[in-house]
Amino acid sequence: AVVFVRNRVIATTSGAVINGVAHATFEIGDQVVHPQHGVGQVVKLEEREFERGVRRQYYEISIPGGSTVWVPVDRSNSGLRRLAGRSEIMDCRKILESTPLPLTEDGKLRQSELVAHLKQGTIAAQCEVVRDLSAFVAHKPSYGTITGFLQATQSVLYQEWAAVEGITVLEATDEIGSLLEKSRQTLSETQP
Repeated sequence: AVVFVRNRVIATTSGAVINGVAHATFEIGDQVVHPQHGVGQVVKLEEREFERGVRRQYYEISIPGGSTVWVPVDRSNSGLRRLAGRSEIMDCRKILESTPLPLTEDGKLRQSELVAHLKQGTIAAQCEVVRDLSAFVAHKPSYGTITGFLQATQSVLYQEWAAVEGITVLEATDEIGSLLEKSRQTLSETQP
C-alpha cells in the first residue's frame, strides 16, 4: 500500500503486510479495514503507477483524519477486508474476556508468531492477539517494538469495534479494556 497524508507519500509497503486474507472485491462506498491503518472507505478504483513501469488497479481508501491508502486490487495478501458484523463482535467479547494464551519470551519469535496469527485476516484473530499481548505486557515492563505493535493492533480493533457497534472509539476502548481486565483476572484465578 502507498500511504498519503496531505497529498504527500509518507510510506510504501509492497505485499509485506501483517494481515493476509483471500482476495475480495470491494465497491465504491464499502467500509473496509486495513490492518495497519484501520477503518476506511473505498472512494475510488483507479489505475496507478507507483512502481516504475508497472501499472495496476488500486482501491483508494480514505482513512478518517485525512490519510489515503492505495491498495492493489490484485494483491490477495494486502490484508484489506470488509468490516466485521455484529455477530463477530459478540464472539470477540467472549475471546477478549477468556484466559489469555502464554506467549514465548523470545522477542523475535513472539513477534513472528503474532504477525502470523494476524495474517488470518479476521477480527477474531486480532482480538486473540490483543488479549494475549495485553496480558503479556501487564506483568512486564514494555517498550519499543512490542508496545508499538500492541498499540497499533489495539487502535485498529478500537476503530472497527466502534464502527460496527455505532459507538465512539473511546466507548469501544473502555469496553475492550473491561473485557481484557476480566481476561487478566482469569490468570490470577488459575495461578496458585
